[in-house]
Amino acid sequence: MSCYTQLTMPERMRLYTFLEMGLSKIQIAQRLGRHRSTIYREVQRNRRSIGYLPGIAHRKSLKRRADKPGKIRTGPRLYDYILRGLKRGLSPEQIAGRMKREGKPYYVCHETIYRYIYRLGNKGLYRLLHYKKRRRGNRWGRKVGSGKYCGITLITERPQEIESREEFGHWEGDTIAFSNTKYLNVATYVERKTRFVVLDKHADRKTATVMGALECRIQKHPCKLWKTVTFDQGSEFADYRPLERRTRCKTYFCEPHSPWQRGSNENMNGRLRRYLPRSIDIQAITQENLNDLAKKINNIPRKCLGYMTPREALLQCFPSYCRTSP
Repeated sequence: MSCYTQLTMPERMRLYTFLEMGLSKIQIAQRLGRHRSTIYREVQRNRRSIGYLPGIAHRKSLKRRADKPGKIRTGPRLYDYILRGLKRGLSPEQIAGRMKREGKPYYVCHETIYRYIYRLGNKGLYRLLHYKKRRRGNRWGRKVGSGKYCGITLITERPQEIESREEFGHWEGDTIAFSNTKYLNVATYVERKTRFVVLDKHADRKTATVMGALECRIQKHPCKLWKTVTFDQGSEFADYRPLERRTRCKTYFCEPHSPWQRGSNENMNGRLRRYLPRSIDIQAITQENLNDLAKKINNIPRKCLGYMTPREALLQCFPSYCRTSP
């Protein structure tokens, strides 16, 4: 077998049934798809005087694994090296790689370090990791979504006039989060041709909240001001179909994990972080404060606009339009 795994509780229950049926250990191994040595070792280690019982066998196995000191704890020099690396801000992978490069007489891979950090009794070490998560996430990445973005129009299908920034009315949208809250956020919308920005504060990241506020904003202005909006595939933008139906504003979506496809919006988010850093108390920021900030940003000359301001570029596209934010 290429990779050994511990027997599971369902396997131990089947093993008990096969023993009661009088099957040999070789026959049981064939039926369970295990090596015969695994079955012999399981019965020898975990049986009681009254025979083999799956529940007791499973508890004994878990206790042995919990009591096992582990490679890191049994090597004080190894433990000290890992702890120093974590305190320096290195990741387990960087620690393991550096350990090998320096030719240390001891070595463990980064997976062993992660397992040790998240073992019961060592929970405090997770605070030394970059993301400081209390529980370890899935090693193989996030699961595929539920299909809420099936049938979307990708950014690769946008017309050429949007790509070339020749026409006004095509926006890019995103939300920026803050470290002191999981819910409050600020939605940022940037017009591609003029770099004009508008900001909306939301009490949560629910798609009904975010898209509902955007719908109200669009309906207050002429259709020619909001022709299309390009989003990423975040869950807050999932309810895009009612927006298209009620406002006739076409929506496009970036490909997964491709923020550079909304370059104008990402650039603007970077500029906004100067005034809205992650550590700011967003609860103290009102919508009026955000409107004032948007006004300030829209009155800063931009090199890409020939040193016009975004507001001047907007009024150049619509000379008769009132001088209020769209």
